[in-house]
Amino acid sequence: MIVNLLYWAPEEAEEKMAKPPNIHSVAARAGVSTATVSKVVNRINVGVSEATRQRVEDAIRDIGYRPNRVGRGLRKLRRSIIGMAIVDVSPSFLADPFTTNLVAGLSNHLSTQGFGLLLHGIRPHELKSSFLVRESEVDALCVTLSGSRRERLGYIKLLSELGQPFVAFQDQPVAAADACFVRQDDRAGAVSLARHILQKRRVKRAVMFISELSWPAIEQRVSGFRQVLGSKRVALDLVRCDETRAESIAAAAESCLARAALPDVFIGQNDQVALTVMQVLKRHDIRVPGDVGVSGFNAFPFSGFADPPLTTARSPAYELGQLGAEVILDRLETGHFRQKEHVLAVDLVAGSSV
Repeated sequence: MIVNLLYWAPEEAEEKMAKPPNIHSVAARAGVSTATVSKVVNRINVGVSEATRQRVEDAIRDIGYRPNRVGRGLRKLRRSIIGMAIVDVSPSFLADPFTTNLVAGLSNHLSTQGFGLLLHGIRPHELKSSFLVRESEVDALCVTLSGSRRERLGYIKLLSELGQPFVAFQDQPVAAADACFVRQDDRAGAVSLARHILQKRRVKRAVMFISELSWPAIEQRVSGFRQVLGSKRVALDLVRCDETRAESIAAAAESCLARAALPDVFIGQNDQVALTVMQVLKRHDIRVPGDVGVSGFNAFPFSGFADPPLTTARSPAYELGQLGAEVILDRLETGHFRQKEHVLAVDLVAGSSV
């Protein structure tokens, strides 16, 4: 038997054992972050200038880096982090009960499945430059968007270009790549409330307090009230205020009382607004529901302190967050969203305030 012995020089061994170029090598050579390299490799242009992209591509070519798509996918799954962007002007966005319940449902379900939540409040028009879009490499995104319909469509287009799956809460479905829309039926809830109000009292004029900032859910609530009240020739006046500040709500209510005759019903876009209006009415010795009716929306536990009990609609905000978590995790597991939209019902809570 002849055995061939091959001599392997140490320098050859060192060459054989040298690690191939990786994303960190490219980042170091180009002078950028690994997140930027990842965007260039995945052909994501958001947040990457043409000069930076060219520098990264030159570095990839110079060192012979070959992206391992399978390996990168496995590493991505191991991050186990979902990003949540809430586009809101208020720095105290988490003080809003709807947002608090939605985020709690989302976070708690993700936690049970071994995932974390990276939460960011982002001011309008700053989504493109935000950390979640520019640098963060989360597995997927969830968003709650404010602004006009046109502005929200722009945000959704931006998110579609990131090449990541995302769930949009409370918005109507539109054509968007790798997206799912999860919402409650605010319009149907408002329709039920309006019909109940008309059954309980004679209404010729209603005043609805809504936020200065546009939200898709509030648009749907206004639409539902307009449908029912308009069909009965009931005038609906909209009064805008900063719904995050009790003094702004109270000032709007005081202004209404000072400049016009008492309407038949005051409608709050949510229970916080309705409760504040009831306090103003009480200071003026205006009886609820004797002199005027009041209704709210959301039916979170604190609304139970209203006297008389508030007529409102129950929002499944916590369940909405849970559903969003289930949907996005299923997308990561299967590679696709099973359906474009999920809608939860909103139930009438018949108090005695109308």
